[in-house]
Amino acid sequence: MSLSSSAPRRKAQPTRSPRASLLSTAFATLLTTLCLSSLPATAMSAHAAEAEPATSTQSAPEIVAQQAEVGVNGDSTASAPVASQEAVEATAGAAEQAKNGAEPAASDEQSADADSKGVANDATKDAATAEQPLTQFKVMLDWYTNPGHAPLVLAQELGLFKKHGLDVELIAPADPSVPPKLAAAERVDIAISYQPQLHLQIDQGLPLVRIGTLVATPLNVVVVRADSDIQSIADLKGKRVGYSVGGVEEVLLSTMLQHSGLTLDDITLTNVNFSLTPSLLTRKVDAVTGAFRNFELAQMAQEGVKGRAFYIEEEGVPTYDELIFVANSDSYERKQAQYAGFLAAVGEATAWIINHPDQGWEMFRDSDPALDTELNKEAWYATLPRFALRPAALDAGRYRDFEDFLFERGMIKKRQSLSHLAVDVNTP
Repeated sequence: MSLSSSAPRRKAQPTRSPRASLLSTAFATLLTTLCLSSLPATAMSAHAAEAEPATSTQSAPEIVAQQAEVGVNGDSTASAPVASQEAVEATAGAAEQAKNGAEPAASDEQSADADSKGVANDATKDAATAEQPLTQFKVMLDWYTNPGHAPLVLAQELGLFKKHGLDVELIAPADPSVPPKLAAAERVDIAISYQPQLHLQIDQGLPLVRIGTLVATPLNVVVVRADSDIQSIADLKGKRVGYSVGGVEEVLLSTMLQHSGLTLDDITLTNVNFSLTPSLLTRKVDAVTGAFRNFELAQMAQEGVKGRAFYIEEEGVPTYDELIFVANSDSYERKQAQYAGFLAAVGEATAWIINHPDQGWEMFRDSDPALDTELNKEAWYATLPRFALRPAALDAGRYRDFEDFLFERGMIKKRQSLSHLAVDVNTP
């Protein structure tokens, strides 16, 4: 059996000799010890050095430790003991053990030395398995931090990103149109965007690809005041409808109108910028499109006005992922492992939030004093059912269907293959 570096070291034992030979050897050892007891310490050390050459059972860490001891003490002979009566008795005891065919027992000093070497070796192992440096990772949000970003904030607070080897920086943009562009330029590793926008951006030539999903249902709704005479989309005929951004929002609204037998010519579109709720509260418009079901309804309720929502997926629009994670498509293979770790952390945080919604809200709220508002608390609970429980999972049909939807309405020039639109990071 080979000896570990922490075990007491022993010299290689000679082949067992007859009893008489053992007795003579023990007597000779005792006599030598008595003679050496009168020698100076330096002579004893020199004699020990000649008598005990290094053996193959001595490990490299032990040799280094011995050399370190010499360096610290400055003189390897300075602490060499002078043979005493106790040493003589110990030698005699060893001789008696040899006579009986037993190996000498390790002394307390030897045991302590072995223990200290064991601790040193454990420390060496701990250093060898020390945590590897974290990979710096920049993630740009789609807008200022809000409950829609809860899994990212909680993954940060719970240490889940670090668990997966990432040091994640969450960045809020000054302009919500910028994040996908920065991801395409690799100025950030990941950006949060919207599935409808992704189709348009890829059609325009941006090197982007969806790598994961944050919110797996549409949030977009058409909202009206509950005290109005608008009970269905068909009742929007002749009404003023406010919007913030053209393009996709206009296509979605047009589809909803067509689903109820109307066209855009039957309504009056009014650009209210991002002032959706105020425009509805002040009756500047009769309805707004592009509102988020987890925010605007709660915001209206806080102002004492109840709202009514029309869900776009119930009005002829294909279901899609509202919030998604996008990254540069050219660097995907190089960063696939980091993307997988990121999404694993987000998934773990989402599961934790679903299991602990109240504690999750408190942790989210306490992460930034600016988040502690009644609106955010209402939005928190309204958003929980919308999060993707498996952020990395890809619904291929959802992306094909929406690509076809946009192509048929002239919003994109050509259909892209699924691999150009979205990937599953857990697929080799």
